[in-house]
Amino acid sequence: MISMTKSSIRFLLLGATLSLGSAEAASAPGSAAMYFTGFGADTPGGKGGRVIRVTNLNRDGEGSLQAALAASGPRIVVFEVGGIIDWRKREVVVQNGQLTIAGETAPSPGITIIRGTLTVAAPDVIVRHLRLRLGDGGDLKQPNWEADCMTAFGPAARNILFDHCSTAWSIDENLSVSGPRVENGTARSVTIRNCIIAEGLDDSTHTKGPHSKGTLIHDFVRDVAIVGNFYAHDYNRNPFLKPNTTVFMANNLIYDPVSAAIHFAWVPGEYKVIPHAMDPGELTAVANVFRMGPYTPPGLAMYTCTPGAPAGVGKLYQTDSTVYSRKGKVMWAGDKGEKGHLAESQITIVDHPMLAPKGFTPLPVALTEAYVLQNAGARPKDRDSVDQRIIGDYLARKGGIIDSQDEVGGYPTATPTRRTLDVPAGADKIEAWLGDLRRELEY
Repeated sequence: MISMTKSSIRFLLLGATLSLGSAEAASAPGSAAMYFTGFGADTPGGKGGRVIRVTNLNRDGEGSLQAALAASGPRIVVFEVGGIIDWRKREVVVQNGQLTIAGETAPSPGITIIRGTLTVAAPDVIVRHLRLRLGDGGDLKQPNWEADCMTAFGPAARNILFDHCSTAWSIDENLSVSGPRVENGTARSVTIRNCIIAEGLDDSTHTKGPHSKGTLIHDFVRDVAIVGNFYAHDYNRNPFLKPNTTVFMANNLIYDPVSAAIHFAWVPGEYKVIPHAMDPGELTAVANVFRMGPYTPPGLAMYTCTPGAPAGVGKLYQTDSTVYSRKGKVMWAGDKGEKGHLAESQITIVDHPMLAPKGFTPLPVALTEAYVLQNAGARPKDRDSVDQRIIGDYLARKGGIIDSQDEVGGYPTATPTRRTLDVPAGADKIEAWLGDLRRELEY
């Protein structure tokens, strides 16, 4: 494990930026480069609702985060405390929408949830600047526990924004969009933006055995945008597109997958019990970077599909992407390189975008790596030791697939911090105040 100070991380980030071979890359843009409308990215969340203050780090009870999430009506959750919240293997389900979870309001070191799952099952929800470190439970470890870190789940989950969150050490997936495998039964209109999605645990407590996963886009999920994220050391599902899905991906950095980076699923047996055709997933992908890592087999393509799948397993429009070998050799760039490093032959390549957000111009691929390293994850100007290590391992071309959080230092600890918030009155003033706080944490 690499131990690095924040100043050394910034130095290495500058070096990585300058080494990209482009004068443009010397100055990566900030988070505003990923703003757009639609896909849930412009949901009002809890705008105009009451302000609920989280005043302690307790698992539940008055003043806790869980109590704020269980409340009803439009609401904005702010934090007058920073530190670690231990949910002790509990899944907390947001069942009442019109909610903004404003992690940017917490004093340093921010809010980290360990041993817990956050499931959004309601409309119009914003989750910002949270860290979720699930892990195997430590002293609560037991077989057949298979939780996600964070998920938008079910038909009520519409217009959801996950922005600047850090997820790691999931047992199932780190950050997913899901629901029952029936038409109109899953979440939709969801944006996953500027997140770190890393180190899904492999041989841990999942009933299926080894199961290190990044992001599941489940059957019938529609209109998902995945932009500006860092996927690192997830065995596969970076992300995983099931049939009947529509996804837009831009400016993501994918590092060290093993069996698959971006993957199209094709499992006919799953459709024998539902009255719907297994139509191919549709992916529009622009300016993504795939870098092979210590655990990546040399021949792995950027876009793969289920072994034995027929032609037409997925529809793919892709442009301006780059694939690097472990040693940094360019295997594919634009329309140059060995075709096999881009996409497996069963995937149908189309010549036009099938889906795109409004008001969004993806960065050129030469800027993707620098942008993601600078902007991804919770509180990028105030990263915790876990995110610092994951970024540092990438820069050193190290790290790998893990089976337990104990292999990389264990669950984080932090001394609780407190500050009293002076929240302004009025919906627009609160939104402006939150924006000011985000600018203190984001580039």
